[in-house]
Amino acid sequence: MENIQINTHSSIKIREGEKTFYFDPFKLEGRYSDADYIFITHDHFDHLDPKSISNVRKNETVYICPKSIAKTLAADCGIKDTAKIIQVSPDDEIKLEDNISFYVTPAYNTNKNFHQKNFNWVGYVLKVNDKTFFVAGDTDVTDEIKKVKCDVALVPIGGTYTMDANEAASFINLIKPKLAIPTHYGSVIGEANLGKLFISQVDKSIETKELIDFVNFKKVNI
Repeated sequence: MENIQINTHSSIKIREGEKTFYFDPFKLEGRYSDADYIFITHDHFDHLDPKSISNVRKNETVYICPKSIAKTLAADCGIKDTAKIIQVSPDDEIKLEDNISFYVTPAYNTNKNFHQKNFNWVGYVLKVNDKTFFVAGDTDVTDEIKKVKCDVALVPIGGTYTMDANEAASFINLIKPKLAIPTHYGSVIGEANLGKLFISQVDKSIETKELIDFVNFKKVNI
């Protein structure tokens, strides 16, 4: 069974098989040093947090980020071996190991200017063995992500900077993952009760889980 944790906001940890994957680690105060891979979607402060990255990385950690922020990531996080940074653009498909690969989706706004398409910021569709996880990044519902197929979808619901709870629920009802998990609310933006609003709007045939506890890691086995 996969193990998914959310610290706060969009700070996601997935433990699958023998590997640990972090996406946009943020506000992590403990020293974990367990990241095999760290995925960064873009360089806003709540997604590129050097202190949290320092707390989860180890010597062997590999970093994945948009090409446009690779230099910032290396400089801000003191990554001297830049060969460990995989630079990506939307539509890239990359194999990391025999049983681990990922596809890069664009992440952008359609009716606001916080995340512009030409910035080439991203989300990720991670495949580990036979399980597929979609971490959308900061995005509205776009034509590109409507095509995503996944087992688990982690989508922003806070509104203002991303799709809101109702839009996110409609999106989930369209792509029909096995499990949907809301992110990007209750901290930087979006009231804590948005998670329940999102879940109430998702088709009952799709499993939903609200993992953010707003204080500490909340571990849930799925």
